[in-house]
Amino acid sequence: MFKVRCRLIEFVADVEKYPCHFHYKIGDEFYYDGVSFTGRICPGLFASMMPVIHGVFLLGNKYSENVMYMYRGHDALDPAMAKYDGMGFRPLPPEGDAVKTRTGKAKGGHFVCGDTRTLAHFFCEPVDLSDSDYAQPFYRREIAVLEKVEKEPGIKINEILDRFTDFEKDKISPPLTPVLLEVLMDALTDMGYIELRDGGAYATGKEPPSRPKIG
Repeated sequence: MFKVRCRLIEFVADVEKYPCHFHYKIGDEFYYDGVSFTGRICPGLFASMMPVIHGVFLLGNKYSENVMYMYRGHDALDPAMAKYDGMGFRPLPPEGDAVKTRTGKAKGGHFVCGDTRTLAHFFCEPVDLSDSDYAQPFYRREIAVLEKVEKEPGIKINEILDRFTDFEKDKISPPLTPVLLEVLMDALTDMGYIELRDGGAYATGKEPPSRPKIG
């Protein structure tokens, strides 16, 4: 689970003619950690923001990185191409105003306010692991894994579970199974706490939000 930041990146409509009634400005931010929101939130955002924030809170960058349409760039209508793509589109070259094809995985999500005269456009992204009350069971597992890697730099990923006792693996909720370890490692890597090199895991030195005392 992730701490989520939502940032106003643009007004899609004419903000000079129709100013934002919440007095938002480009760069304004608010946060969600699974328990609390921090920052000013216009009621006009509620309907569109909640599905995105919820998805990013639970999935981090996995929320968007496997959405295929984020990788297609700009297209032009071309009926002659329908025999190839089934729909009739032709990709525009990455020149001028055309969006360049992505070279890395997509990140974050987007939502727009409900006022069609203003259309405040927010970018929503994971900025850290969440250590809120609700996220504690998973957060504590993440920190336990991180501390194993810190203690043994270069440890092979398939050996990390062996560094936990049977009690630590099976009697603490959630049980530390191989598939959960994979998910936790993805989160730690995505947020920059761990680097994977040559089959081994290395701590980056980044300090987590907190280190809970366990037991």
